[in-house]
Amino acid sequence: MNTEYCTNKIKQRFFMKIPSDKLLIPKVSNDFLNFLHSNEIKECDAFQIAFEEALTNSIVHGNKNNHDKNVYINFSIDDETIKVTIEDEGDGFDYFLAMIGLTESQENIYKDSGRGIFLISLYTDDFYFEDNGRKIIMIKYRNENHI
Repeated sequence: MNTEYCTNKIKQRFFMKIPSDKLLIPKVSNDFLNFLHSNEIKECDAFQIAFEEALTNSIVHGNKNNHDKNVYINFSIDDETIKVTIEDEGDGFDYFLAMIGLTESQENIYKDSGRGIFLISLYTDDFYFEDNGRKIIMIKYRNENHI
């Protein structure tokens, strides 16, 4: 774990690279939760759900469970935000189309596939995709009064 000092804020960072193996999700998720707790972040169960969904999407949909491909995970915490970046080595996807599919019909939420992005939208304060959908950045504000 690296500690970085910048403009009167202490920033904690944690980086890991894992192979695309679904069996690693519980351990990595637990490591994420421990990281949050060790930085005195409380009530983070919902954010952990968003993290697990994004990690699962990267392994299953992004890297297609290919153990030869990796997932890169970066957590950072400063005085204002918790930021999580998850990046896979897959082909990417049309995230605009995926978001439209979720909002077109309430029934789409109950499908076996596609709920991950919906849950991420519920349990983060902000999220966005980069690199043709291969990278998701999720943000949770530490101050509940953030606008």
